[in-house]
Amino acid sequence: MRIVMAAVVLMLLGGCATGTMMGAGQGGQAADGRSYEAARADNVISAAVDRALVHDRALRALAIHVQTYDGIVTLSGQVDDAAMARRAEQLVRQVNGVRGVDNQLQIGR
Repeated sequence: MRIVMAAVVLMLLGGCATGTMMGAGQGGQAADGRSYEAARADNVISAAVDRALVHDRALRALAIHVQTYDGIVTLSGQVDDAAMARRAEQLVRQVNGVRGVDNQLQIGR
């Protein structure tokens, strides 16, 4: 019984070491060089921005692409007019964690 328990403990510890070496523990980096925490924070911001855009009646049907890096949100895609581009930017600026907006939305279809 002790041998089986020791083997199980070693397998579990080995799994922790492997996960840590692969970046699953504290530290580590995403493919683009950011820490996993920074990449996760940007993903949370992008999701909140997507929700804000979808919940706005004027913007929900539009295909606006959202990308966040270090708290800076880049908007791309097309909108019908300049007012919609401004509205999208205003909504994004209200999202918690957003440090800036790079509005690359194209006007017209």
